[in-house]
Amino acid sequence: MTPSRVFRGVKMAAPIMLGYAPIGAAYGLLAQQAGLSVWFALCLSLFVYAGAAQFMAVSLLSNGAGIAVIIGTTFVVNFRHVLMSAALSPFMRLWKKWQLAFFGGMITDESFAIHSRNFTLNGADPQEAIALNIAAYLTWAASGMAGFHMGALIDRPEAWGFDFALPAMFIGLLLPACRTAPAAIAALTGGIASVTLHLTGAGDWAAFIGAITGATAACLRQDP
Repeated sequence: MTPSRVFRGVKMAAPIMLGYAPIGAAYGLLAQQAGLSVWFALCLSLFVYAGAAQFMAVSLLSNGAGIAVIIGTTFVVNFRHVLMSAALSPFMRLWKKWQLAFFGGMITDESFAIHSRNFTLNGADPQEAIALNIAAYLTWAASGMAGFHMGALIDRPEAWGFDFALPAMFIGLLLPACRTAPAAIAALTGGIASVTLHLTGAGDWAAFIGAITGATAACLRQDP
């Protein structure tokens, strides 16, 4: 590893790290308030490493959803990672297999945005790219643990409005993503389907089927 290349990667990760710190802390706090153990919350950050999926998992677990529903819904929500990896793959044809595996396991929306621009302008340096990913990854996990321990210090979370924190977080994640027609259609269709299925007794599968319905509606939407 070349220190200068690693440093460049960490430097490029700085904006991501600043953004991950408060959101990761919010995840950890909500995980603690939902009754998850500290090790379970940490493992979600280390092995799932997907903010929206982790918030969703906390919500589903707190409502007693089964593991199959959580895995299925996470797969649908994060399927975009396949497309992001495919978009970057032409730049990494000379990388070693272990570098590809290490890099692919840590790709996120934010790191993809930086990598896609940097790869186009400067080429794909594996040390630089992996250093960026590791810095963001460790920040996410550490901030989640900080938030978890902060949550343990709060005796009455409802007095601070934390009982609404999870729905508010999802609203905050959803609205900025609805800037295009397909995204708005996916959100609206998926939401209506999920609520309707829940009210008609679909139980745990309402969120999963709703996610499938929303994604399908977005794919079928055609620009005039």
